[in-house]
Amino acid sequence: MNRKIDSIEIDNLIHTQNIKEISKLCLVTDREILGNRDLNLVIEEAILGGATMIQLREKELCYDEFLSLGKSIKKITDKYSIPLIINDNVQVAQEIDATGVHLGQSDMSVTQARKILGKDKIIGLSVTTEEEAEKAISFSPDYIGIGPIFSTSSKRDASFPLGLEKLKKIINNTDIPTMAIGGINSSNILDVMTSGVDGVAVISEILEKDNIRTATHNMKIEISKAEYISQISENIKNVRTTNPLVLHLTNLVTINDCANVTLAIGGSPLMSFCKEEMEELISISSSVVLNIGTMDSSMRDIAVFMGELCNKYKKPIILDPVGVGASNSRKELVKTLLQNIKFTSIKGNLSEIKTLLDFSKSFGKGVDSIDFGNEEEIGRELAIKYNTVIAITGKVDYIIDKNRIVKIYNGNSSMSKLTGTGCMSTSIIGSLLGVSNDNFISVLGGILIMGISGELGSNNYIGNGSLKVQILDNISLFNETILFNNSKIEIGTFL
Repeated sequence: MNRKIDSIEIDNLIHTQNIKEISKLCLVTDREILGNRDLNLVIEEAILGGATMIQLREKELCYDEFLSLGKSIKKITDKYSIPLIINDNVQVAQEIDATGVHLGQSDMSVTQARKILGKDKIIGLSVTTEEEAEKAISFSPDYIGIGPIFSTSSKRDASFPLGLEKLKKIINNTDIPTMAIGGINSSNILDVMTSGVDGVAVISEILEKDNIRTATHNMKIEISKAEYISQISENIKNVRTTNPLVLHLTNLVTINDCANVTLAIGGSPLMSFCKEEMEELISISSSVVLNIGTMDSSMRDIAVFMGELCNKYKKPIILDPVGVGASNSRKELVKTLLQNIKFTSIKGNLSEIKTLLDFSKSFGKGVDSIDFGNEEEIGRELAIKYNTVIAITGKVDYIIDKNRIVKIYNGNSSMSKLTGTGCMSTSIIGSLLGVSNDNFISVLGGILIMGISGELGSNNYIGNGSLKVQILDNISLFNETILFNNSKIEIGTFL
């Protein structure tokens, strides 16, 4: 019997998740680095660039000056609803009603600070060793700041660098939200974030730059990239653990390849063209792939029926409108599908995607795209129109929803020598959709896995046959290390 979770535990879970979100990118102030630049303006620029927390650190100021500066900074953080954490000085934190305080090992105890500030304030605690981290659990801080991870010149009394391996050990041995600090910059932040840490605290990598907003934005993008990679990796593990059943109504030309690639990523493929068994199969499936590549007279009824059942049973379904612009019959089918079915994702080349926006025109010839340009605008328009995740494949792949966009630069031109890599990508996406609550991440993962596997396979293949084998082998052996070392993605957002 499952244990009932009480309201206190739920509150703790929500609190912990909130701490993890606001500690993604903490700017720690250091006015010595700024020179003549105004700290107020710098902090505002950092917030506009994506900083999620500000820690005001002033070791040399007297109390009155610190208090005055704290009040000034708090006006800015309040304006943008960004938490302000005061370093060391609990009295200043209390006086200006800051979001919380960050304490060192030699500062006031967490217990005493909690009595003064109250249970609603955030209290962070620095740890520099595995032993300090283990001991910190008994003090119940809201988060622990771990570091220095690398050597740093921003803190004169910094301890010897911990390194990534010790960081991972500390993270694995605590349930408290974690923030890494010390020597973190654009060249190592991916390594830091993929260690499992919840966030990073940065000083020099932002404050030493001429353009504070751009520097902060660049760090935030790298954090998002690491989060995406970690989430995709977790989805792959879940697919291989749970073996989700992926039902296909798909292309006869590539049906065997779609089955094999589903097996390679860890899913369980099931192919059916039988309307009579469709409801029973969908009810037990984790996800559904609908590929119109092989058209026949019965596909219209089966495809629409399948899609409606997916919506009825709330199963994720991806549409691959192969060659939709090649004939009026294909256009009519896809138009009917889009009118009657809510698709989790739609994947196609640019010509196919453009056809979905205007069925009166044809933008492609067969399954080949003869168009390019405007992918971002077209993809977002379709994503908003159908409230779905759009994947546009090509030399550069685009994953788009109404808020986010990721460009993928993986893949190789040799992949065009094979029929079916696009259909296989759809099957990988279908497998990931069956285990994830984030549809965007599933679609991104499917396209990225195929792109990387094709790119690696293109390095040492003999001919077309061996290229397909190489791709399937790479997909079956795919793991977090391969994903981390080979991903070429550019992340953006829509305002």
